[in-house]
Amino acid sequence: MLRRVFSWIWPIEVVRTQGHFGELAVRWEDGKLVLNSANGNQSFGSLHRVWQRTLKQVLQPNALPRSVLLLGYGGGSVPRILQEEWGSTAAITAIELDPRMIELARAHFGLDQYCDLNVILGDATIRIHALRERFDLVLVDLFDDLDLARGVDSSAFMHGLRERCDEHGVVCFNTVAFDPESEERCQAVHDHAQRVFHEVNELKLEGMNRMFILR
Repeated sequence: MLRRVFSWIWPIEVVRTQGHFGELAVRWEDGKLVLNSANGNQSFGSLHRVWQRTLKQVLQPNALPRSVLLLGYGGGSVPRILQEEWGSTAAITAIELDPRMIELARAHFGLDQYCDLNVILGDATIRIHALRERFDLVLVDLFDDLDLARGVDSSAFMHGLRERCDEHGVVCFNTVAFDPESEERCQAVHDHAQRVFHEVNELKLEGMNRMFILR
């Protein structure tokens, strides 16, 4: 409790470790336990707010999704938002590449408390093509620290998303634009989406997040 209180004055580190893409740290910040990479928040900080605002835009309280595909589990912001803030009982299939991320999520962020959650260890850009189920809601949050993960700005990955999304479902694709190269990759995601989906909308969040809403 004292660490939570003092974290309003300065961040208090709980654990620091090496993940698949670099350093990961669990810290108390502003009274909240968060998961950070070297240069950005991975769960429960600014990224948590990004997904709160996104889901507020796409979800309807009386018509919540029955099935969710989450590409990039991180520390578990999305399951917490869906189940604790929306009261969702949807089955969640999550794919996460970094085993250390899963360990931290289990040890510090209650991974095992969520109902009907199946976390698959693997590369989402590959595993998506092996799935057969279609989902009402597909959420994409795949990064190497602040950079988009390799392969997510490809036509093949976008077609994989389309194939896994139910006919009346929605895909929310998180990207970050903070320099010319990342802006170019965001634009590639947008352009591929326009060729594959019927409708592409964009939310600009937290300064540099570009969230594409695809239907």
